[in-house]
Amino acid sequence: MSYKYKNSLLLGHIELTEKQSIFHKIMRNPETRVVFISGPAGTAKTFLSVYSALYKHNKDNLLKILYLRSLAESADKGMGFLKGSMDDKFNPYIGPLEDKLDELLNAHEKHQLQQRNAIDAAPINFIRGATWRNKVVIVDEAQNMTVKELTTVITRISANSTLYICGDTMQSDINATGFQKFCKVFDDEESKSYGIHHLHFTKDDVMRDKIITYLVDKIEKSDLNK
Repeated sequence: MSYKYKNSLLLGHIELTEKQSIFHKIMRNPETRVVFISGPAGTAKTFLSVYSALYKHNKDNLLKILYLRSLAESADKGMGFLKGSMDDKFNPYIGPLEDKLDELLNAHEKHQLQQRNAIDAAPINFIRGATWRNKVVIVDEAQNMTVKELTTVITRISANSTLYICGDTMQSDINATGFQKFCKVFDDEESKSYGIHHLHFTKDDVMRDKIITYLVDKIEKSDLNK
């Protein structure tokens, strides 16, 4: 049974752009199961995913939110060389989630979520064998995942769960990225009939400092990615 706490999250104070509103409508639709969200840096992919996840949790507090991220890094030293426990090693990776929660919620609302154990975060590398029921799962930095890894991710979904997969093909830290391939494979009407969507932002949707729009445009027009 779904139920709603008396002190629900006040998400109404956030104003979405027209395109974000259209995408949010798709993402919050109960018939939507999997959403691939692509676009360059600064286009609010993670923001919209967290916003939509919180919206769904507001409607049904039994839904848990799970934030996943690849451990692929652009630095020379990988996670295995860092000192500390797995939590210590992974904590720096969940900065984007914390930033979005701070942007969307006040301190009291964040405390509410903590009290409910409503949000969890984990490395993508440890999901094999998992089954996601009654969850909204956000997969961030999906451009750093291979076809095999993304196949493992999307086949974890089960009853009453939704999966948001965010990625920026311009920022892949691996050679064999599978994200763009998955976006193309599931970008058709048949996929939509199963509740699977590909939503694409462009540089025109950049929400951060507008210099990012210029930077992305310049990179796209150059031969840097060839």
